[in-house]
Amino acid sequence: MRDLERRVWVATFAAVLLFAVFEVLKTILFPNISLTNSHIMTVIVAGVTTFFVSRYALSRYGEALKLVERQTVMTEETNRLLSAVLATMREGVLIVDSQMRILLYNDAAARIMRLPSGELSPSSSPLYSAPQSSRPPRLVDATRDPAINAAFRSAVEDRTAVETRVETADREARSFQLNVAPLSRDLAVGVFFDISQLERLERVRREFFANLSHELRTPLTAILAYAETLMGGAIDDVENNARFIEKLYKHAARMNELISDISDLAAIESGKVKLATGPVRLRSVVSEVIALAEARHSDCGIAFSVSVPDDLFVMADLTRLEQILYNLIDNAIKFNKSGGSVTITAKEEGSTVRIDVEDTGAGIADADLPRVFERLYRADKSRSRKIEGTGLGLAIVKHLVQAHGGEVYAASEPGRGSRFTFTLPSAKGHPQRETNSPALSGAEK
Repeated sequence: MRDLERRVWVATFAAVLLFAVFEVLKTILFPNISLTNSHIMTVIVAGVTTFFVSRYALSRYGEALKLVERQTVMTEETNRLLSAVLATMREGVLIVDSQMRILLYNDAAARIMRLPSGELSPSSSPLYSAPQSSRPPRLVDATRDPAINAAFRSAVEDRTAVETRVETADREARSFQLNVAPLSRDLAVGVFFDISQLERLERVRREFFANLSHELRTPLTAILAYAETLMGGAIDDVENNARFIEKLYKHAARMNELISDISDLAAIESGKVKLATGPVRLRSVVSEVIALAEARHSDCGIAFSVSVPDDLFVMADLTRLEQILYNLIDNAIKFNKSGGSVTITAKEEGSTVRIDVEDTGAGIADADLPRVFERLYRADKSRSRKIEGTGLGLAIVKHLVQAHGGEVYAASEPGRGSRFTFTLPSAKGHPQRETNSPALSGAEK
């Protein structure tokens, strides 16, 4: 607009100058012209000059309007795209001024802090701002967290970017990384990145390596102790050397089983394990797995109850299905009470088959129940350390069931036992055939 104003002033000045030149020339060339004719000539020249100046000014003004319209359309489109991006962001975005008043925020920020939000229509803006007629909310009213208020104040006053970690005290505590940066002379923008899941994964990773270290240290310490005893002369002790060697073999086998399970779980999680799915008669697989578990725990005194229809087929990889069932049944035996029972039931539910493995053991506490499928996690650590196993069985079960397209979950009542449930696709509508089970060597994991 300033350029347009400058051009119009130049054109007007040029027109005035030309008119002055015309008047001088008229006086010199026509000294005896009558007053009437002089006025007529002056009006004609002034009208023509005004016409061309006005036409020039209007054309330039029209070009300026078109440019403003194009810029307005581009600005509106940019704002729509920016609003759409901010609305779909999981991160909360908040803009405050130098008085710590909240000028603009998205829906994610409204969920993080005590800010009003509502259902958005497709035509409405996905951003929220204080109405012109009302007073903008203050940051201190939206959150009392001193770290958040200090971060925004520092960004506005010191004109420096601030990065800090904050926590919310909601029903479910969440952690955020808050990045605040100055926008202009008196504005600052803050972005809340939810790092709750990352921190949980980091905590699980630390616990996994701590548990893995313990699981490896226990048999390794025993192996070193028995080896030192044998090297110290016990190898010649006819009465005890065979027992020591048997202990060495037992602890070495436990380490080998743990490493094998870790390798197996890593292959399953990375997707390297390929499933050869097909119709499998569920009852025959359950019977064979129970027979193997009874042979391994011959002195457990556990009674088994099976309620699986003989004509029930599932779409599964036979070897991996045996592994799933063996891990669940083996756990039900290990953590059962003396003289307890294990019940295996299955029924068809629409396009899936639900399988339950229930025991009569001590059960699992509510606090531990959500974590039983984590690697090497043990609910009752004092009791679990006395029970042989790698602590990876349920993690393997979870990933194998999910690889089949099913779900797995646990329910428990302390003092009355636990129930592990998983689902598999039904083989209804597929050609059904009897499958021959392998030696189940892969299931003992």
